[in-house]
Amino acid sequence: MTPITRTPVEGRSDTLRQAQGPEGAQGPEGAQGPEGAQGPERAQGPEGAQGPERAQGPDGAEGLEAGQPVPEPAEGQASAGTLRQAQGPSSGQGAESAAPPKRAARIAAAVSIALVGVYVAGTLVIVSPTTPVRGAVVAAAGPYFTQKWNVFAPSIMKTNITFSVQAQWRDADGALVKSDWVNVTKLEQQAVPGHAEPSRIQKSSWNAMLAYNARYLALDAQQREIVRDTFIQRADGGGYRAQSAESLIADLDAVSTTPSSGQGDVVRFLRYDYMLKEYATAFSTAYFEQDVERVRWRIDRTRPNDFDNRFSEEQQFDDTAVTFGWRQVDDVIDPETLAVYRDVIARYGGAR
Repeated sequence: MTPITRTPVEGRSDTLRQAQGPEGAQGPEGAQGPEGAQGPERAQGPEGAQGPERAQGPDGAEGLEAGQPVPEPAEGQASAGTLRQAQGPSSGQGAESAAPPKRAARIAAAVSIALVGVYVAGTLVIVSPTTPVRGAVVAAAGPYFTQKWNVFAPSIMKTNITFSVQAQWRDADGALVKSDWVNVTKLEQQAVPGHAEPSRIQKSSWNAMLAYNARYLALDAQQREIVRDTFIQRADGGGYRAQSAESLIADLDAVSTTPSSGQGDVVRFLRYDYMLKEYATAFSTAYFEQDVERVRWRIDRTRPNDFDNRFSEEQQFDDTAVTFGWRQVDDVIDPETLAVYRDVIARYGGAR
């Protein structure tokens, strides 16, 4: 075995100094391991440096023979000293390695700043004194940013409105029989309690009555008086028939305060009046199980006491009712439609 000789640091090659780093790092306190093995600081870093496993232990550790050159780092590897110089003082990348912000990021930042600026400017204009500019900005921003207090405290209806029907049919002797009034809205609402999201069909009469009442209120005072009358006239061959739409329009237009210009309101009312007649006929036929000949309806309003008199037993407001005249049934009801009405009445608990 060739004896190992030591060479002073000054006699080592430049390559060895670079490999060892600035201090020619030997083991702790500059001590070399037994058989010339170098301490942990000799272990080089990740880039081609020798890790702790490469450091040979005391048994059979091979040292560097005197004058033996240290191999140059392989291509793509760096010595410890070179690695320290590349990493800088904090082992981080240099300032020149930071990539400049991308163009898309700069454009996004500019657009965001512009939007915030427009929003702030619009807010300042909206809270400013009334000016033509403020009116234009409020009109443009209203559908998107306007907040109404009824979102938190909605306007509660103060009046209960219901829809009732009455029917007539012929008995075995041919005499007309008049039924009692049936509150259709109350019957439908019997199925509402206990359901968080009741079906819309359970308020169909209520919705129809509200639409009909709105068209009724759009008429003149004299026109309202006519439509509350009966829409029945005698037929030529005897019996009765429904009054024609043309004659009704002529009668209503004749008493209008603005002839011809108010025909739109008249036509809209008569269309809904016909629809309500169809509804009342189907319901009455299914409810009374009779061949209904005439129907009419009534809108009832009841208003409970106000908050200050809520515990008073005396009724503060009187009930009101608007009754409309008889309408002649001149059509044949579809059996499938009648079956649907019968099923609904049975489920609502209104079967007779």
